[in-house]
Order: sequence, then structure tokens, then C-alpha cells
Amino acid sequence: MKESDYKEIAFFGKITAGVTHEMKNVLAIIKESSGLMEDLMFMLQEAPLPHEEKIKKALSVIKEQIQRGVELTSRLNKFAHSTDETTSKIDLYETVEVLVDLSQRFARLKNVVLKLHPPDQAIAVETNPVHLQMGLLACFECCLDLMSEGGRIDIHLSKTEDKIGVQLSCDGNFADKTEFFQNISSSEKWSRLENIAGLFGGTVKQNQEACGLLLLF
Repeated sequence: MKESDYKEIAFFGKITAGVTHEMKNVLAIIKESSGLMEDLMFMLQEAPLPHEEKIKKALSVIKEQIQRGVELTSRLNKFAHSTDETTSKIDLYETVEVLVDLSQRFARLKNVVLKLHPPDQAIAVETNPVHLQMGLLACFECCLDLMSEGGRIDIHLSKTEDKIGVQLSCDGNFADKTEFFQNISSSEKWSRLENIAGLFGGTVKQNQEACGLLLLF
């Protein structure tokens, strides 16, 4: 990738990181205002309040969505900061966790559960965080495109003396796993995935035993 490409990625990352900070401020103000409304309702609880239950329910929903918004913007902020350096030492679990959380919408559209399992030990790796996350998303897309609704993708991390691995295991009640892998091999996204893996010195393999993909780097 050219130096100009890195600068463009860093530009988008910087702007996104800045906006997420502003969004946190917006959510904090909404949270403070809804809390004030709850306090006022408590102070006025002796007086009859029209539609009290509906108002309480609405405030509860607001609080839930504020929390969800805070979590999403925090993850997006971490994702945006991954563009700060072209190569850096990262905690693999934390990096994959952020991408999995931000990719949940794609899984929900197919009614597929996307589940990351914590490793037995911390795995630190020096790599290009952007290219790694691009490779992981490409893995998700390869599997999601060919899975039927109601399936599940389990993600496991591993480390040996010379390799780091991210294993995706697909449970889609496949009648014919061989056909599933044939469809992956002929998919345009498979070729794209192989190219992306090469950007950070990785390789991707089809793991028929685990019924999924194995990203090695």
C-alpha cells in the first residue's frame, strides 16, 4: 500500500475519533437531562401525574439506549484510533473484540450469532491493525454470505511459537459441508480475503474439520 493510502486512512481515523468524542458528550448531556426528569418525577410523586407509567417507561428506554450508544461510540473510537500507526503492538483479543462488536449488525441481518471466545492467555502481536481488521471483516463476510439464517460463528484465538491464529467455526446446519467450502472457494470475496491477508503477512485457510476459516499471521 502506498504512503498516500496510509495518510488517507489516518485522515478518516482522526476525523472519526474526533466525532466519537463529541458523540460521547451528546450522550452525556442526554443522560443528565433524563436523570433530571426522573428526579423531578420523584419529587412530585405525591401529586397525580398524567401518563406517569408511560413516561417512566420512556425514560427507561432512553437510559438503555444511552448506554448502548456509549458502548458503540467507545468501540468506534478504539477502532478509529487503530489507524494512528501503520504498525503497532496490540492486544489481539481487544482488537478482535472491537471489530466483532461493530460487526454485530451484519450478523443480525442474517440472524447469525457472532461470538468471540476469550483466549487462555493474553496474545500480544505487532502488526498493521487496519489490515488485520480488514482481513477479519472479510472472513466474517465470506461466512455470512453463504450461511443460512439462524446459524452461529464462533471465533477462537490461538498462539504457537511462530504463528498467531484466528479461527472462525461456522455452525449453519449444513447438509453438505463440501459444497459450503466449494462455494467459498468460488466466491469473489475469497480472492479479496487472500489479498488482504497478504497485506499484513498473513494467510487464510479453509478448515473443514472446524467448518470454517483460519487466519494465520
